[in-house]
Amino acid sequence: MTDINKLIAEIIPYPANRNNRDGFSNDHIIDKLSSDEKIEVENALIDKLSEHPEDTLIVETLAYMKSIKSIPILMNLLRNSSNEMSKLIIASSIYEINQDNGMVDIATNAFRKLDDNKDAYYTYKLISAFFYLVKFRNQEVNEMIRKYINHKEYLVSYNAKRAVGVKK
Repeated sequence: MTDINKLIAEIIPYPANRNNRDGFSNDHIIDKLSSDEKIEVENALIDKLSEHPEDTLIVETLAYMKSIKSIPILMNLLRNSSNEMSKLIIASSIYEINQDNGMVDIATNAFRKLDDNKDAYYTYKLISAFFYLVKFRNQEVNEMIRKYINHKEYLVSYNAKRAVGVKK
């Protein structure tokens, strides 16, 4: 069995900056783990989330692992988060684990608050948000994204189309 600390460092690289995280995926690492290693990693990630509650890569990794055990801590993070993007990520991750339909309203409410064109990162937040929203596979959510298909900002329009599968 691999040293758990080394494995966790590979799964969740730090520092949590653009150099270490932009375009990063740990799915291939998780997929190679044995059942025992997955349990060990799950427990270590839950512990790490207590230490780094703002680290959404940990949240998304637990979602990818379908960690039922992480639901209580994720629900607590969701209740205590004041960051709308984090709420959207956490809600979509909880939904990915247990299909809790209550997460749809939380995610869509968070999304609506992200739609603020006075924010310097408006375009990039919307684009990211589209891809979290489509995880719900919900007609109402998809219609919400479709409203951006003809957005004046090309990147927003293009990515809204990609998110809901609209061809040019």
